[in-house]
Amino acid sequence: MKLCFLRHKAAALMAALLLPLALAACGANQTVQRQQSVYGLSLSFAAAAQLAADYEKNPAADPAVVAKLKPAFQKAHDQIKLLDEAARKGDPLAEAAVEAAQDALDAARTLMPVS
Repeated sequence: MKLCFLRHKAAALMAALLLPLALAACGANQTVQRQQSVYGLSLSFAAAAQLAADYEKNPAADPAVVAKLKPAFQKAHDQIKLLDEAARKGDPLAEAAVEAAQDALDAARTLMPVS
């Protein structure tokens, strides 16, 4: 009977010791996923910003559209830049901040005229 009790106690102790490791691994996976999201967001921003710059240089570009593009892309740039810096440092990235940067980039993209 005493041996059975010790097995249960050992199993409970093992579970108590492994649970934080499992939770830390989940947290690490989320951090890596957010870092990858930020990297993808940076690449998407670079491509979209290049298209916006090319549009701005086009003699047929609508000045009203260009006037809206600049602040929209600047807002997205500022948010993504902060996330890039945090990701490089290994700082935790808030999911809300990543989503806000994605939303800012999406908003800037919607201003681009469809050709």
